[in-house]
Amino acid sequence: MQIRFLSDGNEFRSYGGGSFSKKKDSGGIFWWSILITLLMGFATFCWFFSIMVFAHPEKPFNYRVLARFDKLDPLRKFTTYTVPQGKFLPARELLTEFYAFTHDQLTVKNDMLKRSYIRNYKQEQPLYVKGSFEVINARPLTTSDVITEGWVVRARSTDIEDVDIEIVLPGNKANVDPYHVGDTIVLDQKNTFTAALHVQKFDQERVCVTLMPLAYQGFGAKDGKQFEMKPPAKLNMEAYWPLTRDPASAVTENVVLKDG
Repeated sequence: MQIRFLSDGNEFRSYGGGSFSKKKDSGGIFWWSILITLLMGFATFCWFFSIMVFAHPEKPFNYRVLARFDKLDPLRKFTTYTVPQGKFLPARELLTEFYAFTHDQLTVKNDMLKRSYIRNYKQEQPLYVKGSFEVINARPLTTSDVITEGWVVRARSTDIEDVDIEIVLPGNKANVDPYHVGDTIVLDQKNTFTAALHVQKFDQERVCVTLMPLAYQGFGAKDGKQFEMKPPAKLNMEAYWPLTRDPASAVTENVVLKDG
């Protein structure tokens, strides 16, 4: 009678590290763990990045990204009946409002003003300016400006000389100056609805406020003909604010040059 024993193959195993020795395959798990960790970190970064981009469209880089992927709502052309409600400030109250602002506080406020305009005031109310202003100068807009088509008119308050405004007339294709030096522009609460987009403080406690007429109407020539305006298709957020040069600084430079 022949007896056979079942074998588990131990006799074929090599204990010297030969080709039949056991191998631990733990390297693959390690690299998969590294890859998954990196992917989770990248996903978290993309999540926070997208939140920051959509939360701050007024930043030049963010605005460019949103415009590139067509994620910006078109700027709305309001009417006198649909303009968002907001606070109207005359020149004196405007100066009082921003008199105590530090540079950092004013930067935050300007970001909020631009963000509200880009979002068509869905979350915040606009800050309107009212009063009578005398025109200092006017010039056509160029591709290097925030709004690349139309005119910008700089004027000074007839109530207090420390307050200047610059009114943007977007889409106005007039070949001649819409206003001349010395003309008077009246901003009211029924027709113009000029909202502040930027506030600039100068030396000697002076301010200049950039204004946009949200209804894109209420401005016209002396003959009563209204200027044609339309919302800008895109904004050049990398451009300099304010759009016009401070007349006081130009006078100072001329004096220095003459003295030199």
